[in-house]
Amino acid sequence: MSIPAFTPIALIIGGGSNVGINVAKKLLKEGYGVALGSRNPDSAALKQQGIFPVSVDGTSSESIQKAFKSVRTNLGEPSVVVYNVSVHFPLPTANDPLSVSSDDFTKSCKLEHAVFVSAQEALASFRSIKHSTPKAFISTGNILPFMKDGPMNFVMGALQKTTMATLMNYSNRAYAAERIRFHYATLVGPDGGIPNLNPLAEVGFFNSGPAHAEAYWDLISAEKAKSWDYRFTYDAKAYVA
Repeated sequence: MSIPAFTPIALIIGGGSNVGINVAKKLLKEGYGVALGSRNPDSAALKQQGIFPVSVDGTSSESIQKAFKSVRTNLGEPSVVVYNVSVHFPLPTANDPLSVSSDDFTKSCKLEHAVFVSAQEALASFRSIKHSTPKAFISTGNILPFMKDGPMNFVMGALQKTTMATLMNYSNRAYAAERIRFHYATLVGPDGGIPNLNPLAEVGFFNSGPAHAEAYWDLISAEKAKSWDYRFTYDAKAYVA
């Protein structure tokens, strides 16, 4: 009787048309069983591509727990989890960070709780897998937590990502001995700052999906773990100051 080959599983939370789908296609190409989660997945189209669709609200801890349960039941325990979620809250009054309503601030904080629950669920999956396949949690970040004078109108995004970056830093150190990796992965511009955010630009954030996919694969497949704070450029290469 032949022993079935091990197939690693990846769960991507946040299945947008830029980063999420490109990371999914890359991992599928590398031999992973891939689950791609979004609020309203195009199930038929994803299944045609060999991707398992998952309905998930990336800002809801309860929804994320249900997504993990679905993936475990239908595919198996994921050895790679990508948290690719952000929520933009524009300031009601320009350059006035305290003009955000208390309700919107609370909604923003839900994302911080959601990434914590995602990492917690991922760790449980990683620890249950006996195979030596790489085990990695990658959060899609931005450079705002590291900027001394970031754009004032991005304050809510900076708060979200600062919590995310802190969690990745501490988790990566805490579980390194178990060969479990946690990364805060950030696309940066040529100067190491915010990438081009013009949706019409030939090169910029809005067409950076393939670069994210290659950079994330480099993090997953590297024999020696790379830094928890991983910054890369439009060509998917590690940023060097």
